[in-house]
Amino acid sequence: MPDLTVRRDRAAEILGLGLPTEAEALSRLHRGATETGKDFILVLTDEDEPYDPLIKG
Repeated sequence: MPDLTVRRDRAAEILGLGLPTEAEALSRLHRGATETGKDFILVLTDEDEPYDPLIKG
């Protein structure tokens, strides 16, 4: 969609939303990947060992 950015900006304006900067979006993504569920340990292996996290904080 060649006009995706224009549509995004218009939708955000109509909804009264502020768009994060690239750095803020990346920071939120990293925080979500490393902090969300940090107290949860996934164990579904035959050896009954926990999986290692894909992204280490």
